[in-house]
Amino acid sequence: MELAMTRENFWKYIAEAHKKEKDNNGRMNYLVEKLSNKSYEEIFSFGIIVDEIMLESYNQKLWCASYLLNGDTREESFDFFRLWLISQGEKIYNDVMKNPDNLIKYVEEPDEDFISDLYENEDFFFVAVDAFGIKNDMGIFEELFEIYLEEFDSYKEKLNYNDEDYPKLKLTWCEKVPKSMKKICPKLFERFYIGEDEYTGN
Repeated sequence: MELAMTRENFWKYIAEAHKKEKDNNGRMNYLVEKLSNKSYEEIFSFGIIVDEIMLESYNQKLWCASYLLNGDTREESFDFFRLWLISQGEKIYNDVMKNPDNLIKYVEEPDEDFISDLYENEDFFFVAVDAFGIKNDMGIFEELFEIYLEEFDSYKEKLNYNDEDYPKLKLTWCEKVPKSMKKICPKLFERFYIGEDEYTGN
């Protein structure tokens, strides 16, 4: 069996959200509302596609770009960064996957006085969950998330869908060796690197 949603429709929904809404909250709400009117199979398929693209984008060069933009080497931060990247749409995602340094075309000038989480989007991970909640008129998130995961896993079982494990990445860069990051993302490094002390607040 195939997923109830194609990659083409997945990216189409995100493109529509960008056309309809100017800010991230509006786009996430648009996606949740749109998805909540679809079948359960499409909701779960959206979640599966997010998981698949998250796995496909799990590479050490992109992690370097994530650090240069957000100043955080934690895997959680890298997850939120990749969610942000996916939520920007197919064109930007594909361009950045070809070369992480291409992000320079899509990011704003850094604010020297304030490091924000502008390039993280944890909410995108919960679009399918929230759509499922609306469809079932469920308000308590903890209860909703548990039920969603059960139904999500059941759908994957029906498809005979097996999740792939994340690979172990061997980093060729280190935040303590600036040259190693500059080699991977020279343009991002030039614009965003401010030194480890400034990132960590030490």
